[in-house]
Amino acid sequence: MGPQGHEVASNQFALTGLAQPSAPASKYPAVTVREEANRYTLSGKDFQVAFDKTSGALTSYRHRGTEQLAAPLLPHFTRPLTDNDRRGWKADKKLKEWYTASPKLQTMTLDKSGIGTSTVTSTYRLIADKTTVQVTYTVNGNGVLKVEYALTPAAGLPNIPKVGMQMGIRRNYAQISYYGRGPLENYIDRRYGFDAGIYSQPLSEFADSYVVPMEYANRTDVRWMQLADQQKAGLLVVADSLLSMSAWPYTEQNIQAARHTNKLEDAGFITLNIDLAQMGVGGNTSWDAQAAPIDKYQLPAKPYAYSFYLLPLGGKKVDVSALARKVRFESKTQVREGKTPTIGSTGKL
Repeated sequence: MGPQGHEVASNQFALTGLAQPSAPASKYPAVTVREEANRYTLSGKDFQVAFDKTSGALTSYRHRGTEQLAAPLLPHFTRPLTDNDRRGWKADKKLKEWYTASPKLQTMTLDKSGIGTSTVTSTYRLIADKTTVQVTYTVNGNGVLKVEYALTPAAGLPNIPKVGMQMGIRRNYAQISYYGRGPLENYIDRRYGFDAGIYSQPLSEFADSYVVPMEYANRTDVRWMQLADQQKAGLLVVADSLLSMSAWPYTEQNIQAARHTNKLEDAGFITLNIDLAQMGVGGNTSWDAQAAPIDKYQLPAKPYAYSFYLLPLGGKKVDVSALARKVRFESKTQVREGKTPTIGSTGKL
């Protein structure tokens, strides 16, 4: 017999819908905009963000002079191959168009007509220039950055491995707290029994690689995630819908190429994946086409849209759950499309 109070089994069910955010502020401090030869810079009290004109990406996010990013934020469609992907159904061959996709910036626009907000929109084409991804960045005067992503695939493409974005952040942001399913890694076809809750783990426990390196450390149904240093300074990601997120101390390329953990090399930064979803793990077999995720856990090539918010935190202890409800705000994109900034309104699967 186990000790008194030992939990033998548990389950969760939803009593209500997702919690709604607090009413957004009616106005924000002004955002200063500077256009340079190779980038746009948007700044305000204690923050400065920069967008590269060649890649269209967010390349710098400074808070009180401290750089938050180590690699740009860009659309991303793949994951390191799992054993099922590689040896089983050969995902990189069957979904080749996405594994070899290289988004090319087509247009980049700046809109500084907002009151207390400014917007940069980057539009990419990929896969024979017939698929588009539009990423809209809106910065408000409080230093909150809203990211809106919209993917429109061409007809006839195979399923998509992952719909999301990837960037690098400071390596010392290695204490992870999040509100989502946990405490262990979970995927859309491997999450029953992982309760939604608030969990806090060091990166070494959050991301524990397999003996043969492959995709790992994902969490589903993420409402918010904070990555911080020992002084609580860090970066907060807040969902407008439920997110799929992971963090690794390695690059995706290193994980993909390594065949044993001794070939993994600390990148000197944390790779952060902020996704709407990725395909399931599969595994009815591990040696043939039956290793693929079943249809309900695949991502068909159709339009997808989602959004999230980024906010650096300055080293003070804060109630992150309360803060997460306050950071959301309405962008000009939502106003044009008649959307309201309620959680779950933009994450479309």
